[in-house]
Amino acid sequence: MKFEIVAVGKLRNQHFRALTDDYLGRLEHYTPVEELEVRESRLTDRNVSKGLAEEAESLENAASEGAVTIALDERGKHLTSRELARWVDDWMVTGTRYVSFFIGSANGLDANFRKSCRRRLSLSKMTLPHEMARMMLAEQLYRAMSIIRGEPYHR
Repeated sequence: MKFEIVAVGKLRNQHFRALTDDYLGRLEHYTPVEELEVRESRLTDRNVSKGLAEEAESLENAASEGAVTIALDERGKHLTSRELARWVDDWMVTGTRYVSFFIGSANGLDANFRKSCRRRLSLSKMTLPHEMARMMLAEQLYRAMSIIRGEPYHR
């Protein structure tokens, strides 16, 4: 199984970049992971809904065909780390090849795109900067794998 973290925009903050890279490197010991960045739409300055639709198309095109799709959204399902680990374990047991997590821009994700994703996941009830969300997702995926393997990190 391969994780894909598909995000709108670049991760520019050097602190978030370093932390995200650290967790992605740790996660690579368990399973392949790829970080894909798509360009933020310039249309959002004039027309947010058109801009979000353009970003949604880019996100969809960046993900692998047939992937389990998960939109990160504050209105999504709230999980514990162990519950996320059960999702990951189920994907591994069923032979899922790709799992794509989508992180939108500061304007979020297009509503139709969000609905089209198989699942919606919230990292917090609070709104998070997309750079922080990317780092937290990488950490939680690493934590999920350590839970599945029975390793001590998750405690």
